[in-house]
Amino acid sequence: MAIISCPQCAKSISDKHKQCPHCECQVTDLSNEQLQQMQNETRIRRQQKFMNQSFLALILFLGGFFCYYFMHPEAKSLEWYAYTSAMAVGFVWYLVSRIYLVVLKKKK
Repeated sequence: MAIISCPQCAKSISDKHKQCPHCECQVTDLSNEQLQQMQNETRIRRQQKFMNQSFLALILFLGGFFCYYFMHPEAKSLEWYAYTSAMAVGFVWYLVSRIYLVVLKKKK
């Protein structure tokens, strides 16, 4: 008995299972072409998820930046901390999601 990953949800399952207990995908009746197609679809879904996350991170960063730039908060005030932390979190989140996207594209 070996542990394999489901071609649809990429979770670990036993090779004895006829269908995945997580997503109920038929594992034993798949041809190599169908298997490859399912893996490609899973990879594309993961890439889309991280592209959406990078877009949200960019919105967070730009929102903090524009509020900081146009509202001129007083230094060390609550608004100042909120805007700078939004910029920092958005920037780091954006970088991490973009790096992860590059890694996913390299795995092809």
